[in-house]
Amino acid sequence: MNFIKITFLFLLIAWQSTAQDAIDPGNIDLGFSPEFIDFSPDDRYLVAENDSHYQVWDLETQTRILNGKHTFKPGRAIKSKVLPTGSGYFLFGTEQVFMTVDYQHNKTHVKAFSLKDGKMIWETDQLHMEVSLAETILRLHGEGIVTAEIVGKQVNPRHSFNSFFTPDKVLDRLINYLPERNTLFFNGKKGLQSVDINNGNINWTQKSVTGGIGEILFNPQAGQLYLIKVPNSEGSVDLLTAKPEVQALDVNTGKLLWSVPYTGDFTPGYASIVGHTLVLPYLDLTFIDVKNAVERNGDIKSRLGAARTSTKVLGGIMAIDKAINGGNSQAKTDSKYNRLIPRQLYFDANGKLCYFTIFNKKGKLGVGGKKGYLNIDIHKDKVEVEKYNILGDQWTVIQDQLEDGIFYIKSSGTLNRTMITAINPENGEILFQTDKARNSADRAKAFNPFLISNARIIDFVSKGIYTLDARTGQKIAYTTSRDLGVGTIKSSRFFEKGIYIFGTKGIGIMDFDGKIILNVEARNVKDVVANSNEVWILENNKFTRVNLQLAKITENITFKSRETMVFSPSGKYLLKVNKKGDKIKMYN
Repeated sequence: MNFIKITFLFLLIAWQSTAQDAIDPGNIDLGFSPEFIDFSPDDRYLVAENDSHYQVWDLETQTRILNGKHTFKPGRAIKSKVLPTGSGYFLFGTEQVFMTVDYQHNKTHVKAFSLKDGKMIWETDQLHMEVSLAETILRLHGEGIVTAEIVGKQVNPRHSFNSFFTPDKVLDRLINYLPERNTLFFNGKKGLQSVDINNGNINWTQKSVTGGIGEILFNPQAGQLYLIKVPNSEGSVDLLTAKPEVQALDVNTGKLLWSVPYTGDFTPGYASIVGHTLVLPYLDLTFIDVKNAVERNGDIKSRLGAARTSTKVLGGIMAIDKAINGGNSQAKTDSKYNRLIPRQLYFDANGKLCYFTIFNKKGKLGVGGKKGYLNIDIHKDKVEVEKYNILGDQWTVIQDQLEDGIFYIKSSGTLNRTMITAINPENGEILFQTDKARNSADRAKAFNPFLISNARIIDFVSKGIYTLDARTGQKIAYTTSRDLGVGTIKSSRFFEKGIYIFGTKGIGIMDFDGKIILNVEARNVKDVVANSNEVWILENNKFTRVNLQLAKITENITFKSRETMVFSPSGKYLLKVNKKGDKIKMYN
């Protein structure tokens, strides 16, 4: 294949040579035609690759660090079953280590190379991973390849890390890294293995840790790892019989300290460690005392007593629904079901948990349909502020967020109306509620969330965008989708001077007061970067440069056949790739 595909996720890496080659300033001669070009999050390293070849370049020194060939091609799907074979990599920017992982069935070969000179630091064939297990976990939790973003949330995982990343989501589930200790954790058929990234030595192996691991948390004060386990596969037997649990290990020895079960559908990044308490917000709020390995017998547990039976029933409903309909389906929901969908935890300036949920007049959580606010001191396991019936039975919470000392809740009600309620997190008093906006959900019955930045709330509704004062809720502007001129709004993103909105027909650029700066006709957008002066837009066959001060397009380049441009995450480097794809002109 002799053309470039620009993507947010590129695939697999393997065999390695250690040559380090100087290049002419501003020119990169690859010597082969890659299908994918990508960058490390800090813009320093460029990786180009196709099915059989790859290279890694240091753009600061303009040298080729690594030059190699794939050991295994990606696993192929046959009758919906993925064959566990392929090659992948991890790039550790701070440590300046590039690690390749070649796997075939349950055999794994790992090599680590220095990004300083391309020399191999260590290699091992003793870390055999359960690759087929990871592939089923990925499907179970909807972690496949993503090239789009939800409104307000960038889903490109590479750009969310500053020091290390892998674009291979199969390996991302099987290999975890703890930068505080320069330690890798491999989840394989021998159990969980702790590996020193500097020399490849295996520190310990814990055979008791088997099956799927959704997430690993580290508690430096206690010197413990908390492994949040998930079902082994998406098969109906595993989903219905699995007993998810949290396992605690000594980080130095790997000794299994304790196991505590939890109820609910695991969501990455939602668990939190607060002092000596592990907080799990999956199906119901659970506080685990990590010293005594039991659920804390305090205010939260006692208030949830009446709801625990229904919680277990709902957990069964969710498992049955997945087993019957697959991982992407959802059971028919009502307000009680929705309140148990896990959401991110937020803590106020005093370190207390801001929690919006269902409870009755007696303070029993999970009972009734009225929603209220709780401010919880986790150290004391006590509800210190309680505000009942902020939202009535007809309202369903679709988003909450703590920002600049205010707790915001977006909810949907009858006739597809939505509104935002702002709460003082310390006392639970309502600061304001926005007018009920006409809205409609998409086919998945999901409403667009709001965004907050620069003291502005950007709230997306069916036919337009509200710009609101984030402190008062006062409407600053309302921009219709028709005025924006981009068709149906699909996603959006903040940048230094405002917000750009992706639509089916183009990209609209607005400032923080809701004023339209410009709309640009664009389809098949591959990437966008922006700074205080310009916005760069890359399509399949076109590059557009927008001057924000002049509010006009200052450059519009249509590529010749098989020619294209790419730019690094921050826009520091702009690269033009020739027709053949084997030579790159670099600008910065």
